[in-house]
Amino acid sequence: MALPSSGEIKASQINTEAGRSSSANAPLSGSSSTPQAGSLVKIYEGAGVNQSAPHSYSEFYGVTFSLELSDLFIEEFTYTGYYDASIGDASNLSVGDVIYSDPSLTTKLYDNPGGSDQTYNQSGTASTTTHCPATGGYLMRMDLNSTTSEIELIQCDQV
Repeated sequence: MALPSSGEIKASQINTEAGRSSSANAPLSGSSSTPQAGSLVKIYEGAGVNQSAPHSYSEFYGVTFSLELSDLFIEEFTYTGYYDASIGDASNLSVGDVIYSDPSLTTKLYDNPGGSDQTYNQSGTASTTTHCPATGGYLMRMDLNSTTSEIELIQCDQV
């Protein structure tokens, strides 16, 4: 889901897209020209909203808020994945969710039409950007469809 591409845009819509309560305190950028922590502009930094003043609600036109799935790995290669913020923390990811390689959710993390599916791993941590818990020595295994980049299998294995 993305914010409107034109017309009126409200703080409540921007909050909702970011997975926050529509009535959450929503200063546009804070009291200085540098966006302050908790401001809408700062929250959307990873989604591509311009961090240079002056700021306006029009900067949010068409923006999709995404969350990060950090430290995915295949052998010695490390990747960062992104997914729709409406899912919530990475621990909520499930079969059918799509993983992207960019925070604007336009490029699939794995795109190999006609090829085989790809398995990504991730060590468990207490971070909201990881799927499995830190306690107990868990490793996430996630298989992505080679054409759609949809999760076909996601599980926490104890190692």
